[in-house]
Amino acid sequence: MVLSDFDRTLSSDRESFILREDVAKIVNYFSAKYLFFVVTGRERKYINILARGLSPTGWIIENGGIILIKDKEIKLTDENWYSIREKIIKKLDKEGIPYSVGEVIIYVNSAFENKRKLEEIVEAKVEWNRNDAMIMPHNVSKGNAVLFLKSYLGFKGKTIGIGDSQNDIPLFNVVDLKVAVANALPEIKSMADIVLDKEDGEGVKDFLLRILNGEINIDSLPIKRFSK
Repeated sequence: MVLSDFDRTLSSDRESFILREDVAKIVNYFSAKYLFFVVTGRERKYINILARGLSPTGWIIENGGIILIKDKEIKLTDENWYSIREKIIKKLDKEGIPYSVGEVIIYVNSAFENKRKLEEIVEAKVEWNRNDAMIMPHNVSKGNAVLFLKSYLGFKGKTIGIGDSQNDIPLFNVVDLKVAVANALPEIKSMADIVLDKEDGEGVKDFLLRILNGEINIDSLPIKRFSK
């Protein structure tokens, strides 16, 4: 099972995060043979805008808050979260911090100048993706979503995580093989078992092609364990 981030992993900020057609084509071909999930902080409404033509096995969106697979939708939170979220929103309004609200999590873009205030929030967890913050339930993360997904599917095989930024750390902590794109942050590269020599979707595309062509035998790759 391959689990790949979207922004700056499958797509590039240089192309406004719109997925290239050639990358989508390879992911779709790979997904016809193996399990492939996109694991992203993005909201559902951006999928059809940024990832037109992409048909992976499924999606983990809102940084692990929601799983979409075939006709199934699973929210990995409970109803208590939404009253907590309203209290946090009132705090953000009071502090004058701009935000947007997804189906589960709260997004604060270009939030680094408000980092201290955001990290004072105790009712929820704050995760970062470069300079953007996501406020979510304590139990929500990419890693927890992957663990749930494996149990839900009864999947016992090897897992491969591909990422670039801070919010991919929980993903890396639960997969067997950690892969960083060439443009990943240094801390992500230091965790990775493999650092690709190309950036964004070009790197992921080449990696998937090497698996499909038999150039990479996943079972023979050494696993470097990372402990928190």
